[in-house]
Amino acid sequence: MARWIGPEHDYIENILAAAEEWKQRCLLAGGSVFTDESLWTPENVGDLEQLVEEIESSTTDQWGLKGWNRLKDKLKNARPELVRLAAEAFWFTTLYPDNKEKPWSWKRERFNELWELAAPSTSIDDSRQHLIDDQALRGVAAVNWGHWLIWLPLNYILKMTRVWKTNHPAIDLNREPPWKFIRWLRTEVDWSKDKEKRPMRLAILYLLFPDYIERVETSEQKRLIIDALGNSSQQESGADAATEDEVVYEIRKRLEKEGGTSELDFFQPPLEGKWPRWRSAVNRKENGTEPVVRRPRVVRSLNVILYGPPGTGKTYETASRCVGICDGEEPADGEQMRGRYRELVAEGRVEFVTFHQSYGYEEFVEGLRPETGSGGGISLKATDGVLKRIARRAQESEGEPYVLVIDEINRANVSKVLGELITLLEEDKRQGAENEVAVTLPHSGERFTLPANLHLLGTMNTADRSIALLDTALRRRFRFEELAPDPELLEEAAEAAGVDLPAVLHAMNERLEWLLDRDHLIGHAWFMTAGSRAEVDEVMRRKIIPLLAEYFYEDWAKVRAVLGGGDDFVRGEPLNRPPGLDDGGYEDGDRRRWTVRDEFADDAYDRLIRGRPVDDDAA
Repeated sequence: MARWIGPEHDYIENILAAAEEWKQRCLLAGGSVFTDESLWTPENVGDLEQLVEEIESSTTDQWGLKGWNRLKDKLKNARPELVRLAAEAFWFTTLYPDNKEKPWSWKRERFNELWELAAPSTSIDDSRQHLIDDQALRGVAAVNWGHWLIWLPLNYILKMTRVWKTNHPAIDLNREPPWKFIRWLRTEVDWSKDKEKRPMRLAILYLLFPDYIERVETSEQKRLIIDALGNSSQQESGADAATEDEVVYEIRKRLEKEGGTSELDFFQPPLEGKWPRWRSAVNRKENGTEPVVRRPRVVRSLNVILYGPPGTGKTYETASRCVGICDGEEPADGEQMRGRYRELVAEGRVEFVTFHQSYGYEEFVEGLRPETGSGGGISLKATDGVLKRIARRAQESEGEPYVLVIDEINRANVSKVLGELITLLEEDKRQGAENEVAVTLPHSGERFTLPANLHLLGTMNTADRSIALLDTALRRRFRFEELAPDPELLEEAAEAAGVDLPAVLHAMNERLEWLLDRDHLIGHAWFMTAGSRAEVDEVMRRKIIPLLAEYFYEDWAKVRAVLGGGDDFVRGEPLNRPPGLDDGGYEDGDRRRWTVRDEFADDAYDRLIRGRPVDDDAA
């Protein structure tokens, strides 16, 4: 059964039961999930679709920023049945997505916000409360929540329902397999390749046909399953995207028969290791001949430095890279990734060290440590450093990747820390390579070389030191990958806080790059966890403004310029000249006492985005 997604996910039946009620009561009967009235009629669905499109087209903020409040404002003046229809449509779009970092109650709270806008209000009967309890709202799989919150899912489900009800296709959703419905969806609704629409299509198909449709989001992944687990005839028929779901279903039925169980999932053992999940792992000829299956080894540089200004997610990306290096793939779910990272650290396959100004060769490679002998005397003993320890473990587990993470790699004197080992970093000089090089360590006298399965992953804060200032020999031996601020990642936080955070971040960084350089920007991670306007204010007050003051060496006029040029965030009070400086060329008001405001005005962030002329007389 495709509906089975693992032994620990027994709650999935509650979600699928809720989806089945929507299919029967709403899509097919035109009624309502939570009441006895007729909500899902072609007229109501069309009116709500038009209302949503009007909101979307009236703003450049199309991907959820402040969209929730705009939707509620628009619904306040709408017919009660339209309001309840919007609540039910939103509810249905939340059945599939799961975000481990957001409580399930969030979905219920949002649903209630919409439902209670209808006047006169209609209470939900106790017999329907199970449809909005935690078991029904836990979700099926992780999706891109930034593109899930408002417009795309609502637009898609409303359009699909309207077209279904007006076209009346000859498809029996209760008795027929989904293949005709999939072809209808492709031709009559929308089957574009837009990645933002992919999660909603998958959600609809899985929720409506859980015994047939897998939780496989991309056509590419379906192709990989077919190429790895299908027979030659299935591989050939599966070349047509229109039949991929059907071919994957046939493969499932064969595997269930061979294994004697229907409890199989392509993302759970024993199937997860039997097909490659790499993107672009399958290439085909375009001349109509039998597809050529290639599963190339993913080439990774052994020495990588992730660099960027503060708050660009270097810590998260480092953990994700470690899991990807060791396991061959990086989980899409953040909590799963962090859990696996902790396991790898506990297993000794990942080691973490932070460089600092006092860090040296003795801590990193090997050093001499005093040791008390049996007779009471003291001798010096060669003691392994972190690099030597993990290198030895990697040599003992040849073929299994190991990772040494060097945080803040630019804060130490790297040439002094590495010493003669800087030569060994080059990939063609690793153990077993064509130009293998071994060195004699100065304290232990051992011959030492770096194993080819040891990865070095460094992080670098460009606000501390530019790449241009790094040792040339070091720069030659590492691949540098920039992690730049990404305002789009703040869409969900912006929605929760009611502040256009992407625009705020973009405006500040544009001014910082003009005043300083691209090494001294503000990362998106500072705002990622902000769930309210008060939390955004706290980040600005305690993190962003002090960082700006550090960037500009307490030149508060420039701090003020980055914040929009007004007095919404910081204010400067003129200081009077001290006595005796009358002839010193000073005038009253030349010096100011700068302070951060205790409260930020409601429209402070809007003015930061727009910018405004500096008002020297502002209080």
